[in-house]
Amino acid sequence: MKEWLIYLIPPILGALIGYLTNVIAIKLLFHPRKPINILGFRIQGLVPAKSEEFAVRFVELIEDYVKKEDFRELIDEAIGKTLRESKLMKFLMNPVIGAILEKYGFKERISEHIDGLVQRSQLLLSSAIVENMDFKRFLEKKIAEFSEEEAELIFKRFAKKEMRFIEISGAILGFLIGLVQTILLIVAY
Repeated sequence: MKEWLIYLIPPILGALIGYLTNVIAIKLLFHPRKPINILGFRIQGLVPAKSEEFAVRFVELIEDYVKKEDFRELIDEAIGKTLRESKLMKFLMNPVIGAILEKYGFKERISEHIDGLVQRSQLLLSSAIVENMDFKRFLEKKIAEFSEEEAELIFKRFAKKEMRFIEISGAILGFLIGLVQTILLIVAY
């Protein structure tokens, strides 16, 4: 019975080594945060070492997909909502005021005038805001405010299942390699 134990060692050891290797590889994405020198080699986690480059690439990627004009609709909607919820509109929507204005024929004219004013204001304001908005600088500032710890937490939260899959895959691949070694041992003897 003991002779069969020797055939279990390569798959079990392979699984353990594969798992631990992948756990360490994932850890090395973020650690060490500060560069350290070991025997003349500079070692630093991938994310901390390339954080500035990642930030630049991320901003470029976002800029490729999100343009200033994409904000115009969002800004128009916010301005319209703000104007509709303004004190003037609430005053004019008051049932007593509305009844008086309607009785004297002013409600429709005032409503049309305010609608036109709101539309012109939305167009002017949203155009001015979009033209003066520096989305790239805003993104760069926000990304620069991220610490490596926050980046690691976000990445782990975002890719938790995928990282676990990588760890388990290492164990499975290590086990399979060990199994092949065992089969080769059996065939060789």
